[in-house]
Amino acid sequence: FFILEQCVLASSHLIQKSNGKFDLDTPEGQKACKKYLKLVERLQEGFKSHTASRAYRHDFSKAYRILYKEGSLCYLTEILDSAQEAIPHLWVNGEKYDFSLDILDAGKKLFLEFCRLQQMLKGAYSRAIQDNASDSASLIRFDVVRALEEFDLSWVNFEQLYVMELMYIEADARRYITEAIEIERDLQCLEAREKAKGRIQIDNEDYHSRRSKLVKQMSVINGVANADGKGREDLNIDILHAAEGIIRRISPDQSRAVRNLAIQIREKFNVFRELLRKYDQNIEIVDPQLKNNPDLVEVLMKYESTWEKGKNYFLDGKRCGQVIHISQFLEGLCEKHGLFAEQVECRDASIFITIPCLLLLKHLENDDRGICGFFLPELLEPDQRCSRLLEELRVSYNGCRHAFNSNFEYHNFLEKMIIGVQLNPHEKELYTGEMVATVENILNRMKVLSIELQRNKPMEFNDFLDIVLGS
Repeated sequence: FFILEQCVLASSHLIQKSNGKFDLDTPEGQKACKKYLKLVERLQEGFKSHTASRAYRHDFSKAYRILYKEGSLCYLTEILDSAQEAIPHLWVNGEKYDFSLDILDAGKKLFLEFCRLQQMLKGAYSRAIQDNASDSASLIRFDVVRALEEFDLSWVNFEQLYVMELMYIEADARRYITEAIEIERDLQCLEAREKAKGRIQIDNEDYHSRRSKLVKQMSVINGVANADGKGREDLNIDILHAAEGIIRRISPDQSRAVRNLAIQIREKFNVFRELLRKYDQNIEIVDPQLKNNPDLVEVLMKYESTWEKGKNYFLDGKRCGQVIHISQFLEGLCEKHGLFAEQVECRDASIFITIPCLLLLKHLENDDRGICGFFLPELLEPDQRCSRLLEELRVSYNGCRHAFNSNFEYHNFLEKMIIGVQLNPHEKELYTGEMVATVENILNRMKVLSIELQRNKPMEFNDFLDIVLGS
């Protein structure tokens, strides 16, 4: 009777909304409902009512089993909330999963039994405090036990159907990862087998096929899970092959920046493989809504960023040659001028004017490999403002050339003026009179064109700078 009284009191604290459903969203609503369901469990024990078997819970995944205490009825508010909400479907990874009619009907029945139990317990308590006859107490007990058993049976029917359906949905939603894990396992076995035989993987067609399959699956996962990025699915094995080719062919002396990008592309693939091996140990740590896995999203963001650059620059022979050429030029400048090396290392704001000016200097010497024309086509189009500025710049540039003993000496002088490096005594002697005005004119026109160079294709230009600076 005491537990019955507590149940009735607890039910009065349940927060029922205008739509008839109970508040299970706020902490207050959750707390009140948990207390009530705990008391219903105690009432089941006190009245020794027959409760349905919970053996089906042994078939639950570990993620669900940990929610339940062995040997306990465990009426969870999450189950009740799902029953009362009766949501007909879930969206996971952009795919729609419909719940069966059996589950929806079982949920409606559970919610009705939950409401009916409250009313029945209130009625039984009201009768108990009014009637003291022994036959009346037996009848009250019979009614309470029947209501408890019907509620418990409805609970078990819904819980079993609902959780098993959730497990199916989660397994299907994780298929992107489980399929990748299977490919990774096969790839590991092949690598171990070939290594034991002393064979070189680069010559193994089976190895290339399985790696290609894994890269394709990684791209698919990126499309599903990388909500914070672009979710590109077109980053294929050719990018990895190109990167590995660069690692073999390009030495650090030729281009540290390009080689570093190639190494990063390979590393991002290997990091993804490591993550798959971690998931293989316990697939249930993977949230079925793949975008909700921070470790996966972080890996994919970095993968997409580096591989996208590889796609844009490594798969096009001309563009690859451009970044190698310019990165080598800039790395040489860093070795030659400590000030410029410091500016680059600190990503000083000045380099975003200096480097485009240096590219224009290379263009004036016909040594930019077409980079300026790519980022600013107007430079090469007659009668356009930028092409006129370029011609004026070329006239000024050629006008000073005669003052120097060689093109090399002239180039070094202009490099120093662009970067802001102190001139040597000989250069100071030359930098007088009319030359001051002419060089100022050259630098001013370069700065104007450098802004246009960056402005025309800003995203692509920033990616280009990232690559040549080894960012």
